[in-house]
Amino acid sequence: YTGEEDILLIVEPVLMAPLRRRWGEIKAEVKAKAEKRDLIAGSRPSPQKTRQLAKIEAELFGLSRGFRAELAAIQVLDAACGSGNFLYVALRLLLDLEWEVITLARDLGDSLAFPVVSPAQLHGIEINPYAFDLAQMTVWIGWLQWIRFNGFGHPQEPILRPMSGNFRCMDAIIDLTDPASPKEP
Repeated sequence: YTGEEDILLIVEPVLMAPLRRRWGEIKAEVKAKAEKRDLIAGSRPSPQKTRQLAKIEAELFGLSRGFRAELAAIQVLDAACGSGNFLYVALRLLLDLEWEVITLARDLGDSLAFPVVSPAQLHGIEINPYAFDLAQMTVWIGWLQWIRFNGFGHPQEPILRPMSGNFRCMDAIIDLTDPASPKEP
């Protein structure tokens, strides 16, 4: 078992700090576009200004949606995942960052979006069959709790989906299926 404080020593600088820097840059650009939009919207209407507003809004919301797509493309691997605590913490932090993006976009006029960060982005390898099963449940239950706690209700059925390929019950260092000729897994 690895506690959250120890997990954060790795996850924060390696995964989250670069993402937060990137989000800071995008957020500044989003806010600048929102100010420009609001300035134009506050002036006398014209067909040209209507087109300008539509273009600025498309760019503004495209930035936040694009960053959410970047978050959804991230893959996290724990090669000795145990009960899945490392993966759970990484997932929760990614979801929290995405929630910040969704909230800002909503506050600026975009529609509320369902999070795109999901357990499918997490990968675990575990040699112990019990821990292997537990890790998958930890990730799914953590995701479900986050979704409910943040007001997204219940996801569609089935609630727990197979994570085929994402989690492997095997040794991450050596494949001994043929003891005479061990190899990398």
